[in-house]
Amino acid sequence: EIMAAAATVPKFRYLSAWFCPFAHRATIALEHHAERIDYEWVEALGWEQRADKNNVTGTGKEWWYHWKADELKRANPSALVPTLIPVDPETKQADESKAVYESLVCIEFIDEISKASGKDKLVPSDPYEAARVRVWAEKVNKECCSPYYGVLVRKEESERKEHFEQLLK
Repeated sequence: EIMAAAATVPKFRYLSAWFCPFAHRATIALEHHAERIDYEWVEALGWEQRADKNNVTGTGKEWWYHWKADELKRANPSALVPTLIPVDPETKQADESKAVYESLVCIEFIDEISKASGKDKLVPSDPYEAARVRVWAEKVNKECCSPYYGVLVRKEESERKEHFEQLLK
């Protein structure tokens, strides 16, 4: 019986990035529905410091290189995170043709595919309440994501603090 229940839980490859506030929203939705959805986190976007062998910066010093995983570039035309790729329960193969992306779309998709109901849903079934949730999500987009990103990635403590204070406004 436990095996049958586990087989019905949808599974995804979750293409994400540790520093992306938009992906964090989808991560929260996945974790909220952790008993109903299984996922494998794939770090699919990032930055790495590389030697400037070809003098790209014009300084001869190290430079920051932005990389995107091939899987992300294949599955999402914008090659952005978050991206959810369903895994077939029988073949265990990811189906990139059915990828779901864009953070708010992912959240609603996760909520629907989890088959949650009532207070377990992130987006209410009532259209008026769902509209209110979307308004607040847009407010977070406009006012919180950029400062939050600064808190995550800034190297200088003073810069992180400045971004954090913007979040508190």
